[in-house]
Parts: sequence; structure tokens; C-alpha cells
Amino acid sequence: MDKLVDLSVSGLSKVYGRQSEVKALDDFSLAFPAGQCTVLLGPSGCGKTTVLRSIAGLITPDEGRIMIGDTVAFDHARRTEVPPEERRLGMVFQSYALWPHMTVAENIAYPLLSSGLSKAEIAAKATAMLDWVGLGGIGGRYIHELSGGQQQRISLARAMVGKPRAILFDEPLSNLDARLRERMRMELLALRQKVPFTSIYVTHDQLEAMTLGDRVVVMRAGKIEQAGPPEDVYRRPRTRFAAEFVGIQNLLDGTVRGRTGQVVHVDTALGTLNARGWRDDRAAGARCTVAVRATLLTIEAGAKRADGAGHGRVVRSAFQGSSSIILVDVGGTEIVVECLEEGRQEPGATVAVKPAPNAIFALLDD
Repeated sequence: MDKLVDLSVSGLSKVYGRQSEVKALDDFSLAFPAGQCTVLLGPSGCGKTTVLRSIAGLITPDEGRIMIGDTVAFDHARRTEVPPEERRLGMVFQSYALWPHMTVAENIAYPLLSSGLSKAEIAAKATAMLDWVGLGGIGGRYIHELSGGQQQRISLARAMVGKPRAILFDEPLSNLDARLRERMRMELLALRQKVPFTSIYVTHDQLEAMTLGDRVVVMRAGKIEQAGPPEDVYRRPRTRFAAEFVGIQNLLDGTVRGRTGQVVHVDTALGTLNARGWRDDRAAGARCTVAVRATLLTIEAGAKRADGAGHGRVVRSAFQGSSSIILVDVGGTEIVVECLEEGRQEPGATVAVKPAPNAIFALLDD
């Protein structure tokens, strides 16, 4: 890519339907920093793909403004809308969108056909892109002769060959099997480290978002629920929705006992837990919710804590390869614990559930 540029959208709104209107985007504003990968994470229907396609020019928003570098790509108020082909953006689709009647090299070179370059120059650029994605030497093959992972890399090479100002990824790994998805995540990360580029990545997969994103934006109903570095979103979800979407199974009701600096002590079914939130105005006695990640809990079979907290019985357990998931009934509250052990706990077994030493949990906003 020639120059790293940032993008921004402000006040984007999009409504679908005539009789029963659905707001796909609701006054959505966000900046996408140059050279970074911003991941839009959320369930189906949250608006993430509508943001991506609006930036690409494939959808016309009802309101708002889109900037690509210094270029106004869309401005509803000024009736400005730059055609998709003039926005100089690359796009990697979920379905790859490769031409089956063309060779690999022809697929990659397709965006350059109207560039004014000579055939030799176009061929050289296609060869260079093949080498960049680690598929040198297969330019003469056809798409049906490639694996899913190879096709995805060809799709990325085609998106990059015209030196776009940014790359847009629309759930590009969702059609791959689990093992190949894991490998492709690491390959995409390696390619970005080799040649940094501005990118916007849409996914509903939490692990994908955490692996690839410099910043993760959790979306809900056309709005931003939470945005920040992946470590913050994972360890310190702000709301119940964000906590559930990043895979936290235990959301415990509690009462604030007090605080030590920024750490809030909360009484819950598991005893007094140390938590940290985004607000610091919670007084002793206030009701609250603590997000307790299953991997930060441990189980001691046959034990009973001195304070009586966390004592319960196993409802069921499941071995899932690298860990075991154990569901424990603690005084009527079901707690999910993930243990790095191979043995299963028998249903009905008496256990004590304890937080890991020095664990700090997320205190959610109301």
C-alpha cells in the first residue's frame, strides 16, 4: 500500500423496511485509525456489515458522512456520493467471489485491467502478490483446484494488488473449518505485521476479534456497546450485553461491601469478590453485577469453605479436550467453571467454588 490513511464515519443511519422499520444503523460514528485493524464484533443484525458496505459504497446510508483520508466519500447533507470503484478500497468477501473461469493470476490481476499498466507490469504485480501471500508458483491454476484457505489468500491478494487505501473484510473466515480458521487467523496476523495496512474486519467470532484486532468494537442494534483494545473488552466488559458476547457465562448479582483504591469488594454467592469497573461512584450497600469468567474459578472437591460461600453441588460436567466445563449449583445460582483437567466431576458431588488467587473481575455498568 502507498500511504496509510485513516477512515471515519459520523452520524450514519440506515433504516430497512417500509411498514415495520428496522434501524440497521442508528447515528453511528467511529474513527478507524491508519495502519490499524478495527474489528466490528456483534451478532447478526447488529449493523456491522451495514457499516462495512456503506464505507465500500455498496449501500447508501440515509444520513451521515464518510471520510476516507482527506476524501469525502459520502455526505448526505451535501448530496455527495463517490462511486465504489473510485474509493480505492479493497474488499475480501465471505464467499471469496473469485472467477472460476480465470486462472489464479488472472483473478488477482483483474482490478488492474483498467489501470493503464502494460500486460507485463500487471503480470509482475500479480506474481508479487502471490509471493506475498505465500502461494508463489500457482498462478496458472484454476480456482477449483485450490483449497478453501488458498482461495481466501487469493481473495486477499486481489484486494491488495491495486494498492488500496484500506482493506474491508466481511467475515472472510466463516466458511472455513475450525482448524483452517485458526491457521488463517495467524497467517492474516503475519501478513499485517509484514506490511501494515488499514483494515476494517467484520465478524461474530469473539476469538477472531481478539486475535486480529488492534481495537474491538462491540455493536448492538446499530450502535456501539463498547470499544477498546481487545484486552480491555475481554477483561473489562462494560455492560451485560458485552460481557455475554465475549463469552462470560457467570453474571452474578452482588452488593458493594467497600473499596480499596480502584478495587471494589462485592459480596456475591461466591463470597466477597474483588472487582473493577468503569465507574467509581458506587457506595457501600449498592446493588451491582459482577462478570465472572469461568477460567478464573477453581473447584475443590468435597471441600467446604469456612465462610460457607461458594459451596454447592455439581449439576453436570463435560470434557471438551483442553479443559472441562463444570456446572455447579451454589445456593440456587448456577455457576460455570472451566478447569484445565481431564477428569469429570460426578453429578451431585459436593464441591467448593473459589476465585483464582488475585483475580480481579469486571464490575458492569447498570
